[in-house]
Amino acid sequence: MYWKKVLGQSTIRVATAALLLTQLLGAAGSVSAAGKDVEVHLIGINDFHGQLDTTSIVSDKKAGTAPILATYLKEAQAKYEHSLLFHNGDSVGASAPVSSLDRDEPTMEWMNMMGFDVASLGNHEFDQGVAALKAQIFGGLDLKEGKVTHAGAKFDYVNANVIETATGKTLIKPYVIKEVGGVKIGFIGLVTKSTPAKVSPSGTAGVRFLSAEEEVEAVNKYAKELQDQGVETIIVLAHDPASTKEGVTTGEAADLAKALPADSPVDVIVAGDNHALANGEVNGKLIVQAYSYGTAFEDIKLMIDPATGDVTEKSATVTSTFQEGVKEDPESLAIIKKSLDKHPELTKPVGTTDGSVTRTDAYSNEAALGNLIADSMREADFGDKASAADFAFMNPGGIRADLPKGDVTFADLAKIQPFGNTLVKLELTGEQIKTLLQQQWGTNADGTPNTKTLQISGLKYTADFNKPVAERVTGLTLEDGSPIDPAKTYTAVVNNFMAAGGDNYKVLVDAKSSLAGPIDLDVFYQYIVDTYKGADIVAKTEGRITNLAASKEETETPATTEFISRAEFVSALVDLMKLNEVAAAPAFKDVAANASYADAIAEATHAGFIQGYGGNFNPDRDITREEAATILAKLVKDQASDKNGATIIAGFEDGKTVSTYAVKPMAKLIDKGILSAAEKNLLQPKQGLSTNDAKALIQKAVAAKAS
Repeated sequence: MYWKKVLGQSTIRVATAALLLTQLLGAAGSVSAAGKDVEVHLIGINDFHGQLDTTSIVSDKKAGTAPILATYLKEAQAKYEHSLLFHNGDSVGASAPVSSLDRDEPTMEWMNMMGFDVASLGNHEFDQGVAALKAQIFGGLDLKEGKVTHAGAKFDYVNANVIETATGKTLIKPYVIKEVGGVKIGFIGLVTKSTPAKVSPSGTAGVRFLSAEEEVEAVNKYAKELQDQGVETIIVLAHDPASTKEGVTTGEAADLAKALPADSPVDVIVAGDNHALANGEVNGKLIVQAYSYGTAFEDIKLMIDPATGDVTEKSATVTSTFQEGVKEDPESLAIIKKSLDKHPELTKPVGTTDGSVTRTDAYSNEAALGNLIADSMREADFGDKASAADFAFMNPGGIRADLPKGDVTFADLAKIQPFGNTLVKLELTGEQIKTLLQQQWGTNADGTPNTKTLQISGLKYTADFNKPVAERVTGLTLEDGSPIDPAKTYTAVVNNFMAAGGDNYKVLVDAKSSLAGPIDLDVFYQYIVDTYKGADIVAKTEGRITNLAASKEETETPATTEFISRAEFVSALVDLMKLNEVAAAPAFKDVAANASYADAIAEATHAGFIQGYGGNFNPDRDITREEAATILAKLVKDQASDKNGATIIAGFEDGKTVSTYAVKPMAKLIDKGILSAAEKNLLQPKQGLSTNDAKALIQKAVAAKAS
């Protein structure tokens, strides 16, 4: 097997034109010299997440929605004599309400209408458990509430690395063979090995996930089985993260490619999960990913020798689904209309806000939106004729967006709580409540703190960070200030993710009793309707949580400047710009999905402000002046030319110490009056930034972007 790598074009989902130019990666197909090869195009998407009616902003232009995506996909297939349509994981889950209210059956209906040929499982297919997954794929009554009957997929789902513990066999068939243009193509499915950490423990009950080594063995095994059946063109639909930056492709999918033999019959690995662009070659395998939410699709061109079945050439382009000038597909519009007619509440405002009800700093402190959600949970009706629960606890990772300024609709609430979790009422002792609060403060593998501050209702406490975790909770009281009795039993409402021990809240598994109740989103919606009656939605921090920072020991050494870390810098930028577009964990190996800065890093990555280094972000390292400039320069238009940039930097005494990658960005900020010398005529590019200097720099850059 061989192929010819040629430079081409990709339309790339980014947040700025500058990044767009730097990431034009891809390959334009060329005609086989033999002239007899069969040309097949694999047209695909990944991480659609049921975003049927969701418009995204890509490079300052509107993109996405199912009707627009459908038009692009249908037109792409119409161009080619031989093509197949595929989806690579997370077609459902964390979906828009137009899909999620009916357990994502509208999305499955859309995929059936489009005529998809094959799909793989993503981690979100496991959100509601294996039984629900099978109902969606194979048809049948959805066990959650028992109100939706799935028609089932009219196309093949494949997965080779999820094993049913009861049988020892793959959960679904590991591969499928498709024949097109007289040639056979094999598709093997995989899902990220991080799935158990990404969904509720109950979501993966009854199955296990192969290790990295076992996964490679499985791919080799099934590739050999395909070859034994006369299939030499093999595609792995791997819902594994991958990114291509500056010509280098990294991530789990790239690791898989490296682990496979160089002469492996696998030709292409399609990536997913991290909502990024991938289009590059690793160890002889083409790796491709087309962002997410239907804002882009990949067109993988294969030239296949009909005599041998081998791929002689392969390439891919990634095209953004911009809306301007594109006619919406009527069949897709009809599916959306049917759902909206069934759920008219999706289009009616439930109230308004001034923009202050946000999740800001929810991982570390009390947040206004966290209080609002926790209050709604505490008032939930479990059908047991009991009064409101004593307490409610909401994990910050489950709060996925802010309440918007202005009118608030059901759809806005669904973006905040997109997972459709069930609320659970537990009986816990006062001592267990204290233990639960202590479990907020974990530790990462490298010894750094991993804080996930619970948003609470019905109680108050003080956390003294001068003390060890076991002694940190002080002043634990009810709302009225009366102490919580360690021996007394109280009722507490959490979501099913937490109740099953998710996010390390293991004490909840030992609750005295457990009562499942309504869906969190339904409760949140009804609470808003009943409490605010269409008027102003008001929530604020009230002193429910008091954090006492650890004191610094006095020394006789002179005071030193406290520099801001890379994670803190990005968090400050994202906070000021109020970025809130993604709901996926960042794709960096050294950034935990539940880290307090994870959302900010994911937003900055999505916006194109950061790229990282070899798959890492180095969140705890001090950011340098030139690194900060490189990030902020992407906000400002009219980048200086190479010549002008070099001239500007050369005017400083230490200009030669500026890294090559930072010359133009620093020059642009200097030219715009955003960045100035650190002292005298020195840029000090490798010097750190104080918190105040960093925030001032960010404010200037954001102001320049707005002007």
